[in-house]
Amino acid sequence: MKPEIKQIKEKYGDVNLIDMVHRYMQEENQENQVKRAAEGRVGKFYPSSVGNCRRKIAYQMMGYPGKTIPGKNLLIMDNGTYFHNRMEELFERMNILIAPELKLKHDELRISGRSDAIIWNFMKPEGSVVEGDKEIELYKPTDDGQELVYKGLASDVMIVEFKSINTKNFEKYLPKTKPKKEHEMQLQLYFYLTGIREGLVYYENKNTQEQKYYHVTYDQSIIDEVISDIQYVITHIDAGTLPPRDYQPLDFQCRYCDFRDICYPQKNSYNIMDLL
Repeated sequence: MKPEIKQIKEKYGDVNLIDMVHRYMQEENQENQVKRAAEGRVGKFYPSSVGNCRRKIAYQMMGYPGKTIPGKNLLIMDNGTYFHNRMEELFERMNILIAPELKLKHDELRISGRSDAIIWNFMKPEGSVVEGDKEIELYKPTDDGQELVYKGLASDVMIVEFKSINTKNFEKYLPKTKPKKEHEMQLQLYFYLTGIREGLVYYENKNTQEQKYYHVTYDQSIIDEVISDIQYVITHIDAGTLPPRDYQPLDFQCRYCDFRDICYPQKNSYNIMDLL
């Protein structure tokens, strides 16, 4: 038997190729989590966490072990990434893309992340003057650091945040006039970090590829809410405590949370005293 075939059989046993793919994806994700902790990336706040339960955010920032994500679910998440890449490549061919992403960092709020696409503001009326408009600089990440991709008026550019969701959420749970609250909160945080004042939350139905988007403008009240939540979590982390739970065990947010097993340790083998 060829050594390569023997190695495959030793690693995966007598399973079909689909199970092999799922197992590989799961193991790769677990290795990446270990690598993330070893590289010191624990303790950072990721903008995609905006609107989540504040205790869940604290678990993530403090490096608590979440439940293992099945390989099938990781493939579904990858499809969302492919949607991002596909749309960014399309925008580039349409000559409306400025940058596929920006590097976002804020030391005080411990923010580390990247935005989605930056595009020209095709919605800006010709010859219009925007009150309070100012000049901004935007940078994209590179292998050596970052590169200036735009310098000019904030009103001439927009951020597009891509979201891939299933048919049920697309048809039943998307609001009629604005995006889901947590997605708008994420975009408002991007406004705060970049100086941009307009953007789109762009949805695709992952089952049918039907698309819709919502126009979002700068809202100081939402930004204040987001920053307050981040500061609240950081205060608990620095004190070595966990924020109170925002939801109950039977709530949707808890039933599918990666940290459910350690958040309600009376239902499993975790010692509750170790988590307070």
